[in-house]
Amino acid sequence: MCKQKRKFFWLGLAAIALGALVLGACKSSVGLKFSHRFHLVEQEASCGDCHAKDDDSNFAAATMANCQECHEFNPDEPSKECLLCHTPESAAKNYEIKRSEKSEGFADLIFNHEVHTDFNCDSCHHSINKDRGFDKGPTMKLCLNCHKNQDGPTECEACHTELRAEKAPQSHHQDWDAKHGFASKLTDSCSCCHPSRQAFCEKCHQTEKPKDHTFGWKTTGHGVEASHDRRTCATCHTAGYCTDCHKHQKPVSHFRGDWMAYQRKNGHAEAARRNFRSCNVCHETGECMKCHKGIILRKQ
Repeated sequence: MCKQKRKFFWLGLAAIALGALVLGACKSSVGLKFSHRFHLVEQEASCGDCHAKDDDSNFAAATMANCQECHEFNPDEPSKECLLCHTPESAAKNYEIKRSEKSEGFADLIFNHEVHTDFNCDSCHHSINKDRGFDKGPTMKLCLNCHKNQDGPTECEACHTELRAEKAPQSHHQDWDAKHGFASKLTDSCSCCHPSRQAFCEKCHQTEKPKDHTFGWKTTGHGVEASHDRRTCATCHTAGYCTDCHKHQKPVSHFRGDWMAYQRKNGHAEAARRNFRSCNVCHETGECMKCHKGIILRKQ
């Protein structure tokens, strides 16, 4: 395995491992195993049965006393049945429960459930009908789409005390320039402040290249990356961009000493066997036969 491929392999493996850790932590980061679906659908409970309303008419987190209204247990005498609801990590810390932290979009939220009583809970909380996990709340895109369709307010100050279109969120500081590309693939909330998302990205990247477009990217990296995911390249480049450049500039691989050697395992034959489609970017299939008609290759 060449160095370039090995690099991408380990980067991909690390990304998968990180994703598994993050996704695995989402379900039990508070220390509980809980199914809203079981309680709401199968037991026909309502939100108010477990969540009391606070002064702002919003549902507060359920307490142990709420659970004891339906479940018989003594919190002073823990047993193995506690693990039906608590994670082993919670049990090891004297059944500690952590409140899940609000994401950036919810930290300064102005919200009143009473105003939204005409809607079903799962209209905004999509995860409550799943077997496991806690709902993270609706996305801003979902809120805005609903407000537009229902003639609700769409100004930032109507729902947020701090968030403003002209003020960068807290996440947009420090090394945001370097990591925003990856972050944008994980959310659709960019369009909330940048309505013409594609045009907004292109306006910047037409004058400022992405951070990975270094000199090494030009000489060796971009070809490998393009063969894996051409759609990302198409964000800024048209299909003719490759051919327009390579008409005058041969790929680096074509300068190998054995690229056109008279033997079966030469450079271009090896590349063609590995990915013949990449040859067709510049060469027609018939070009092979034009050359090989009069050539006898030496066996090694």
